[in-house]
Amino acid sequence: MASETAQSTASKKVDASEYDLTQKISPFLDAHLVFPLLDFLEENTSYEAGSVQRARLDLLAPTNMVDYAIEIRSALGDANAALVEGAPSVEAMEARRDAVFEAMEALEAKVQRVAEVLEDAEAVEQMKRDGTYTAADLEAKHGIGPANWADYFEFAKFLYECGDYEGARDMLDHYLALCFPAGKKLDASGFRALWGKFGSEVLLKNWEGALHDLGRLRAAIDDFGAPPLEQLQQRSWLLHWSLFVFFNHAKGHDGIIDLFLNEKYLQAIQTNCPWLLRYLTTAVIINKRRRSTLKDLVRVITMEHDLKADPVTQFLECLYVKFDFEGAQRTLAECDKALRSDYFLCNCADAFMEDARLFVFETYCRIHTKIDIGMLSDKLVMEREKAERWVVDLIRGALLDAKIDSQDSCVVMGTDTTSVYSQVIDKTRDLSNRSAALLSALETKICEAN
Repeated sequence: MASETAQSTASKKVDASEYDLTQKISPFLDAHLVFPLLDFLEENTSYEAGSVQRARLDLLAPTNMVDYAIEIRSALGDANAALVEGAPSVEAMEARRDAVFEAMEALEAKVQRVAEVLEDAEAVEQMKRDGTYTAADLEAKHGIGPANWADYFEFAKFLYECGDYEGARDMLDHYLALCFPAGKKLDASGFRALWGKFGSEVLLKNWEGALHDLGRLRAAIDDFGAPPLEQLQQRSWLLHWSLFVFFNHAKGHDGIIDLFLNEKYLQAIQTNCPWLLRYLTTAVIINKRRRSTLKDLVRVITMEHDLKADPVTQFLECLYVKFDFEGAQRTLAECDKALRSDYFLCNCADAFMEDARLFVFETYCRIHTKIDIGMLSDKLVMEREKAERWVVDLIRGALLDAKIDSQDSCVVMGTDTTSVYSQVIDKTRDLSNRSAALLSALETKICEAN
């Protein structure tokens, strides 16, 4: 389920070095969004705590979270001097902390007039009811002009860098609503504010708000009018940031399929970040209602040549491209390790293994009418008795047209083939899902326009 409970799911530390994508993902994330990934690696993988702490210290360098940086720097200095080579001293950090406090006081003074108006929740609600919650009305009644809004935005960004995500989120919400109401195109500061609000919602684990901002950013990237290369970069960022939402929100497994298989975003994946196909593959395999997208995914995977080290995508290639059951068996065992060492996917590991085994079984059954249970248990990476119980459960649940031959210890498959009617049902279901996604996007745009 959700990666927000990732830290509590791993019962033992695993070796993440071979399949860990943190170093590839981090350059596409804001520094603050990398902290949860480092927390997970420190608690659930075999990385040395000191090396993770040093990575955390480097991430903190450009932020205003100086007290946290001082705490880590002091701990590293006591543990291993080699780990702090090149890092600023505690004394230098303390001097920077004083500068941060001075800057905060100066910014607070600049935004005092705006804060007094907007921090009065009852007054804001009244303005919204009266239709006077606009930048023009605030300028006419309170003398709050463009310069004040520029300071207000800078202070919101400053709070974000201090780790006050809730304060930053609330300020950016006001800033966007008043300076860029529905129908008004974002400028550079508005675009940055929307990214900041999205990041704040993610860090606050407000997944509904984050999903809404994700949709706004997706539309804004298309409407902003940036050069194609810059749009490609922005889409690459959005794909990575969206992982937090899609693996925590209840509808996330549908959302990631719709976004990642969109033509423009699929181009971004293939050009900039093919490693993200691990997450798309996992979502498709564990999402029983979207199996119709499997063919599109397999087609994409066959076009990539840099995924040989990823067992999740390699599993699909072995099974549906090469029909290499031995290869699928080997990679399936590695998939479990890769998923459990991934911040976003660790809570999907059990569901993935269960559905992946079903994929192996279904594919194997297409070319065999009689299957030895011992051989089947090997291919499913399961104990013999557990494999037999698993098949029995499938038969009882009407998921499998087969029967168990206890005398020969084998599974005898039925001869039923997929009817044209079932194929039409599957295609119609996929069309319905796509139509629902388009309708939802259209409703969002209409609501913003009104």
